[in-house]
Amino acid sequence: MDRTDRTTDDPALAALLDDYIALYRGDALERWRALFLAEFVALSTNPDGSVTAWSLDAFVERQRAAFATGKPISEWLGNVAVERRGRLASVHAEFVWTDGDLLRNGRLMLLVVERHGAWRIQSLAFDYGA
Repeated sequence: MDRTDRTTDDPALAALLDDYIALYRGDALERWRALFLAEFVALSTNPDGSVTAWSLDAFVERQRAAFATGKPISEWLGNVAVERRGRLASVHAEFVWTDGDLLRNGRLMLLVVERHGAWRIQSLAFDYGA
């Protein structure tokens, strides 16, 4: 079930956001990976005020390891706001990430770039909590 709500009138950008959630499965990680630019970087805030960053390879491997546990893992987005300016877009959303019985709420920001007619994710920053 698609539990992603979003605000964008660009069908290609909407499809990218839909795929970001729909392909987030252990059996689809290589197709999910294709949503990101090779230059992608992910960043998470830490409770002590520091940040942790991952390259695309490290970020995908982190997801692969999570799915390898066999627990039901999923993510959904809510209160999605998209701002597009030419070939650049920013996406702000709340999310719920599920790992078995563990639910983690947070916020994320995606920076998205249209390159050669296709939208791809350049970066992701996320924060759990407050």
